Amino acid sequence: MSQCWTVRLPTSSGNHVVGGPLSDRRVWYLVLQIGLPADAREAIRNQRGRLVSRYGSAATQHLRRINSDCKPAGLTIRRVSVVHGRNNEHGHYLFRFRWYRRDDPTAVRMAESFAHGLSMAGGLFVDRGDPLVLRVPDGIVRGEERIGAKDLVAVERSRWPERGSLFNPAKALASISCTTADTHEIAWRIATTSFCNPALFDAIRFIHRSHENFYVAPGGISEVIYDPEIHPVSGTLQSNFEDALQNAFKAVEAVIGDPPRDDRRFFAKLQSIGIDPHEEVGYLEKSPIERVIRQMNDARDKRSAHGSTRSRSISPAELMSFQACAEEVVLAALERARGGPITP
Repeated sequence: MSQCWTVRLPTSSGNHVVGGPLSDRRVWYLVLQIGLPADAREAIRNQRGRLVSRYGSAATQHLRRINSDCKPAGLTIRRVSVVHGRNNEHGHYLFRFRWYRRDDPTAVRMAESFAHGLSMAGGLFVDRGDPLVLRVPDGIVRGEERIGAKDLVAVERSRWPERGSLFNPAKALASISCTTADTHEIAWRIATTSFCNPALFDAIRFIHRSHENFYVAPGGISEVIYDPEIHPVSGTLQSNFEDALQNAFKAVEAVIGDPPRDDRRFFAKLQSIGIDPHEEVGYLEKSPIERVIRQMNDARDKRSAHGSTRSRSISPAELMSFQACAEEVVLAALERARGGPITP
């Protein structure tokens, strides 16, 4: 196993030497907040015969699958463990563009697409406003499987302020979240399909923001649908519900535009992304998707979009149904753009 890499910083002005180990001519991007899947670690015996948790064949197979999905987008993804102490390390994704090109805005957009894809695939959220990527020179991660967190902090602090990407690099590296490998793989497919498509990028962004304001984990769905009369008990919750509804409908609009009043035109828009207008969606009581979109549009206009409206109550069961409808529309558009399934 490779040793943890130690950064040797320049001793002069603090700016890196062009072409040296800290050069930004060839770069990778470290994904922050989201780590490798929890089930990518395995129990492996070390040299002393003790069982330790390490990334092994499961992680290798996971990376092989996502690289296959991401290749058309010109993306290469690998892993690196960021070491925080003797027995504390986090597995992170590293990605790069073709020819190790530096492109900070596109890297941020890719990381956002992955985070939004995870929200859509499994309800895993990142902290709003916190950075999602750290630019890392190829020279310090080439051939390395482990690198010290303090070394990454040192690299970032060695840059001139206008060339850095993190305000507080130590805090940004402090923690990660993760879920299962299959969920991460769905999220990467969503990311590579949407990050260069403005309409789809907006659609998954709106779904993510809707989930930030209201989300029911799978284990709580039955509790919500079997008690449909529950309503928000505070103004803050009411505002969250209104924002969640607004963003769920914006996700639909990003894909098909404002639903036409004429059914023939409306149905044609749905069919253009592979959706049967009469396909039923929902939980306890299913309805045709075209009807749910109409109901969502009506609810948005009457209970969410205007400040002068007094009757604004939205039930969790109703909102959950609207979100499921929006996700179905966005997923269909993603699969049509990808030319194949997003989910296994």
